[in-house]
Amino acid sequence: MAYRFAIDIGATRTMLALIDAERPEIVAHDRPETDTILTGWRSPGLALAGAVERFLEERRVMLSEVEGLGIGVPGTVDRSRGIVLECPNLHVLDHTALAPEAASELRIPVYIDNNTNLIAIGEHTAGIGRGVDDMVVVFVGSGVGSGLILRGALYEGADGGAAEIGHTVVVPNGLACTCGGHGCLEMYCSGKALTMVANTLFKPGELYAIGSRFAGARLLIEQASVGHEGARGALTEAFTYLGIGLVNVVNTLNPRLIVLGGGIVSAWPEGVEIATAVVMNHAMPLMRRNLQIKVSQLQNYAGVHGGAALVSSQGRL
Repeated sequence: MAYRFAIDIGATRTMLALIDAERPEIVAHDRPETDTILTGWRSPGLALAGAVERFLEERRVMLSEVEGLGIGVPGTVDRSRGIVLECPNLHVLDHTALAPEAASELRIPVYIDNNTNLIAIGEHTAGIGRGVDDMVVVFVGSGVGSGLILRGALYEGADGGAAEIGHTVVVPNGLACTCGGHGCLEMYCSGKALTMVANTLFKPGELYAIGSRFAGARLLIEQASVGHEGARGALTEAFTYLGIGLVNVVNTLNPRLIVLGGGIVSAWPEGVEIATAVVMNHAMPLMRRNLQIKVSQLQNYAGVHGGAALVSSQGRL
């Protein structure tokens, strides 16, 4: 049996998946913490290769049965050379030869791309965006990632950095962002943004009791769900900012579909209604007339479906 292996690296957790090469079906998967995978290795490329080898060994799959590995990275990459250029939320990956190192160890083809590009491809080929030629995918998790499908193909821009919607400015001279800018959408609607807000609303003991990296975001959503006025107000404001960011995208690109996903979106579905209302109230009438905004059906699995597509296309999406 032939397989494709895909890895979707997140700032908090990383999805590993073995996918049937004949059809877009995940045969096995795991989602460990990213730090667990990367800690203790000489380089990130070797760390990922080790994770693949352990995954396959535990499931008694031979490496010779794997056609290739597709890796999604939460940052900008040089896809042709397999190098990570910059990774704002996971600096350990900055300037690393991720694909060459992993390929040298595994001795199979290894391809990389921005993880939200792969999420967009996954939604376009295996998810809710099948058959839609002009679509935008925005995932809100630890940060904000996005990808563009225009005229049926992935659009990456002149230098591979297109669709950094999370780093578009929604508040002039606003909060400092990890990208070096100020007022980025990601600083107002993301796991780290909500955690900062939660630190002002809740006592330290309440946050420590949860114990996760973005404990504040989780607590904020839990409290909003049971009617905490401050928490609901904070989430409403966050998703309003998301809507503002989407208005700019809609008025610029005129997509037919926006797919929203990620841990923050799935944890508080009411936020989708808030962001959608902002778009429908503020986007130009022509741009919103045939626009649909939907929630991802693939969610955490979209990126690995895109990674499998990256392997099947031999890195030429």
